[in-house]
Amino acid sequence: MRVYADNAATTKLSPAAKEAMLPYFDEIYGNPSTLYTLGQEAAEHLLACRTEIAQLIGAADPREIVFTSGGSEADNQAIISAARNGARKGKKHLISTKFEHHAVLHTLDKLRKEGFDVTLLDVHENGVVRVEDVAAAIREDTALVSVMFANNEIGTIQPIRAIGALCRERGIPFHTDAVQAVGDGLRRFQAQRPSGFFQPLTKSGGSGVPAEHVRMS
Repeated sequence: MRVYADNAATTKLSPAAKEAMLPYFDEIYGNPSTLYTLGQEAAEHLLACRTEIAQLIGAADPREIVFTSGGSEADNQAIISAARNGARKGKKHLISTKFEHHAVLHTLDKLRKEGFDVTLLDVHENGVVRVEDVAAAIREDTALVSVMFANNEIGTIQPIRAIGALCRERGIPFHTDAVQAVGDGLRRFQAQRPSGFFQPLTKSGGSGVPAEHVRMS
């Protein structure tokens, strides 16, 4: 018997998700950006999907939900966008941790080669980043703080609510890779209204269908 034990990385499509997706392959397949009826029907369903995800994570506006081709793309998009925005204001310092997913670490490596200053915080013996370490690392030119919600290797939950509140107080965009944390934990986190970017990825819903939350206010 074959045993698959890497569901933290990716999962097979759940029967419920498969059933929900079937109509979009041969019934509601129009381009949602068009004006004809089939396209407008698709647009209505797309908005319904955004609304459902927004409710799942406690987002205030379904328009803040952006679909991407993968979790790595969502991370890349959030981090690079924040870095570019910061650079235009003379801020080129980025803060993250040493045990982020490679989608984050490789993006930071790219930005470091472009002249950004990157601070990677240690993770202590309990597998958790200390909020005081984040606070101590923040500078006048800090453009972004990025800390994952739940670690994909050891499962530790980071103090995201406290870090998000700190970043909001300091006026610094905050990004969290929340691939492993969809559910009630995200709703509690959103209640803190952190600034910046927030990227979740639902599991068992098929490969290549993640959603990124970009807070507008």
